[in-house]
Amino acid sequence: MNRAFSPSLVRPNLPLRRPATGPGLVMTRNQRPVFNDLGAGSPQEWSPTNDSLDGMLWIRVESDMFDISGNLRCTRCKKTCYCSVACQSEDWKAHRHLCKPSTPESSLSNKPKECLTMPCGSGPSVLESKVNSNVVVQPKRIFLSDLRRNSVSKGDEMQGTVVELRNPGKFFIHIQSVAMTETLRSISLELQKTYGSSHKLGYKPEVGELCAVKFSQDQNWYRGEVESVDLDRHTAKVLYIDFGNVEDVTFDQICALAENIDLAPPCALQCCVAGVMAVTGSWTGECCVAVRQLVAAKNLTFTVIDIMHSGSLFAVDAPLSTLGKNLSTFLIDQGYAIKESTPSKPQTEQEIYSLMTASFENFKRLSVGKNENIEAQPPEPLTQGVGDTFTAIVTHLQSPSEIICQKLENASAIQQLQISLREHCTKTAASENFRPAPGTVCCSLFSEDNQWYRAKVLAYSSEDRVCVGYVDFGNSEEVPLNHLRPISMELLALATQAIPCALAGIKPTSDVWSEDVILMLKRLVCNRFIQVEILGQRDGMALVSMIDESSDPQTNVAEMLVATGCATLGNMETATEAAKDVVSESPAVDKLEWSCAELPIDGQEVVLVVSVLENPGEFYCYNYKAEDMQTLAELSSELKTHCDTEKGPFSPVVGEPCCALFSGDGSWYRAMVQSVEGDGKARVYFVDYGNSCEVQVAHLRPIDSSLLKHPFQAIRCCLAGVEPMGGHWKEAAVQRFQALCVGKQLSGRVLSITERGYGVELRCNGQSFAAVLISEQLAKPSGQENKPAAHENMPASFPLDWKTVELPCRETFKPQVAAVISPSLFYVMNPREVNIKVLQAVMMDVAKYCSKQALPNQRVPLPGAACCAQFSGDKNWCRAVVLDTTSTHANVIYADYGNCERIPISSILPIPKDLLQHPFQIARCALSGKENLPTVWPPEVLELFGVQLSGKVLASVQGFDGTYNLLMLTQHSGLGGNINSVILGALHKVPGKASAEELAQETGAQDQGLPQAGSTSKTTEHTSSDTEKPKPGSQEKRMYPCISLEFLCTIFSHNYI
Repeated sequence: MNRAFSPSLVRPNLPLRRPATGPGLVMTRNQRPVFNDLGAGSPQEWSPTNDSLDGMLWIRVESDMFDISGNLRCTRCKKTCYCSVACQSEDWKAHRHLCKPSTPESSLSNKPKECLTMPCGSGPSVLESKVNSNVVVQPKRIFLSDLRRNSVSKGDEMQGTVVELRNPGKFFIHIQSVAMTETLRSISLELQKTYGSSHKLGYKPEVGELCAVKFSQDQNWYRGEVESVDLDRHTAKVLYIDFGNVEDVTFDQICALAENIDLAPPCALQCCVAGVMAVTGSWTGECCVAVRQLVAAKNLTFTVIDIMHSGSLFAVDAPLSTLGKNLSTFLIDQGYAIKESTPSKPQTEQEIYSLMTASFENFKRLSVGKNENIEAQPPEPLTQGVGDTFTAIVTHLQSPSEIICQKLENASAIQQLQISLREHCTKTAASENFRPAPGTVCCSLFSEDNQWYRAKVLAYSSEDRVCVGYVDFGNSEEVPLNHLRPISMELLALATQAIPCALAGIKPTSDVWSEDVILMLKRLVCNRFIQVEILGQRDGMALVSMIDESSDPQTNVAEMLVATGCATLGNMETATEAAKDVVSESPAVDKLEWSCAELPIDGQEVVLVVSVLENPGEFYCYNYKAEDMQTLAELSSELKTHCDTEKGPFSPVVGEPCCALFSGDGSWYRAMVQSVEGDGKARVYFVDYGNSCEVQVAHLRPIDSSLLKHPFQAIRCCLAGVEPMGGHWKEAAVQRFQALCVGKQLSGRVLSITERGYGVELRCNGQSFAAVLISEQLAKPSGQENKPAAHENMPASFPLDWKTVELPCRETFKPQVAAVISPSLFYVMNPREVNIKVLQAVMMDVAKYCSKQALPNQRVPLPGAACCAQFSGDKNWCRAVVLDTTSTHANVIYADYGNCERIPISSILPIPKDLLQHPFQIARCALSGKENLPTVWPPEVLELFGVQLSGKVLASVQGFDGTYNLLMLTQHSGLGGNINSVILGALHKVPGKASAEELAQETGAQDQGLPQAGSTSKTTEHTSSDTEKPKPGSQEKRMYPCISLEFLCTIFSHNYI
């Protein structure tokens, strides 16, 4: 795979210049800054106290020294002029590399000149007043290059622990050695000693500088490298070089690194996995989660394969003892990465299409029924022709062949656009339904300044992260999906302001532009006004000359690069044409289209069959439908016929479907190419079953588009609501899960969609697989070990084994039914008197706990789990039990009040054990004789049971089995009909009956006190205890989650005779 393929499409790059500092903030030349009157006479040196720069002094010159570029001149080189302090401050990063001390001119002053040297020192910046001079003294700034070199060499093996992981291309490790531990300890002690008591405020760090930084979580000082600076907000983004984590810190938490701090190399080594690269150009969220589970906080043996970036990046590999393979091999086998290679020729159209198809799959996976923003197409580009000349500023730069600039004359229009975007996005809330398609334009929140800009969707690096390109500035980045907003047509009226350019008439001295050349070009063109002349055009890019008119003499950028040996004269058009000819030789490719089977996400239950099982956290299944099975059988016959006739040579392409011969049975199946090995083998994924294996390339065939009409059947899933004990699935758990599901038709329901696929609830014969694994200590509930930040001593979870109140045995009472799931599970209110004071104390503890938790919750609890739920009526938090869930909502019963409600998942929190000490006011119940009751109930019997409970009922407690109160229910009438017998009798008559009415007639329900026509008011009767119990918001509506209100009304309208 070619690393050079369209990097802006799949790899976000930090902008050379923030969009927020766009032309709208640039001062035009006819604007003269206002200065305080420093008096007349000889030239006076002027040193600003707040924005002092390393080695720079400011001088104000009189009218005879005035220049059109500004009335302030650099006193070091005496050449470059500026219009203001802010102007010089912004240009200093580039100017300091070109600034050379000049020979003093006698015409400027009759006084003898002082020798100006670079200030040094370790204290904070101060302004020292001296006779005849004002000198700014700053501490010596420390950079990574000032630290001692690391002793790690290529080929070394070292024991290390991953302390921070962003992705397989960037993670940090601690070497397990006494020397490293002692170095880290001594540096930490010295930092606390130096800065712990007091520190001076007002220090302004530079990008790349090493500083002492106070970490927000423990208020201790650490060494940090400044990655970016926001002068408007007085904040900096720092990387803690001894631990690898990143944080945004205010200036008052940053100090210059004192001279007494050891200049030891970073204790956290920045690493990447050697020899591999991401399939789509950026690492997916699913891949990062998988790798984090394998390596995070584990002691591994790392081998240094290569040392890059002047010793700051180590390419390493490590064996994974749990899998019996190296980390790089794991990434390739799972389809997350491919082997890194340098192709000798440009990519063909087929290879490019395969890459884009892989990233497009991330978009399609969750886009059904979503707003894909198709109508928002990119605005028209600015029109310019050969010979046009204009003043511009460079907003983004990758090389002399890839430059983005903006016309200065459009500065006011761009500024007005930014104001309109901010107003529009402030009024537009984030929506889960918004999922813009690649190629469309939307509003995106830029990560560096939190401002809104017009952006084009380039690709989906994962299901919820998007690569966008800012159409008015040229830079791109990866952002979360919820940082995008729809754009109005009015905001698309202004033409695209980014003008793609390339310097005409030059070419690199080698095959590619070196980093030194790119740095030199940035110094020449960035943060200044450039005169641009269009000399030609090629493939939508302007071939230009760029002249810096502010320099003396004026500088032609291309000529400067040639004169300094950074470039050579060349015909750029010829090189482009040659590259185009190479690509044009690629054969035309018919683009294949395919789709994947999906599961309903609305809570609907489907029949699933597991086809491939790795563990409960990763397995593949298919939705069992007779028609799909028939189609798959017919497809197998068509594949055999096709592959027998298609025997020509075939070159597999990663990410493309094909036909593959499975060695297990010698049959042909549809497959997807995951990787191509150099030994005549390829690794393929069988798309209808979920398994992967290596096959000979000779055993692969091209696939016809007609064989792709039927969706790929294998669906990747994970068992919802459980996590492995100890961080990984043990063999006993895998075997138990395999025994539960392999070879059986299962009842499945989607509870969530994660990076590991569909999170499904699996049942068989009414038995929840998640509950089985948890009860047998083979798994734990999801998030059980997560501790709320404000309640570290209160571990919270969604427990299924909460203890219910035990009702007095052999006691008969009138039950107040709160919710009905089935005869095997229903909830009644505790008939005993409520202790209001205790209940109020519990609710205060619940409110206190929930008010300090991070919202919103994203975990979907299992049915039957205890939780904290926010009542919609008064927004108070209450204890609750989950009755039923979908991916976004849950039906809950408030455990101390008995009323039910449907609420969003975000309104549910895990509950700590401390809040479960006081029993719920609802009692978990089942009909007595539970051992004879089925696990799956026919719908007709469930309806009948709901009808039976709608009348007046008496309950007698027969016992308590540790989980359920076992009740005998009878109709409260003269006949005293036994409801238990009615339900058991109905079970035997279900096969021949079609409705609850017929079942009721067959079982003599008409004699059991069922409501007659016009008697629906009985369903709203409450016992006296009902009105005594407080309810959230005083709402008295009771819901039966499994029995709809419409159904009850229909039943009550019948006259049972």
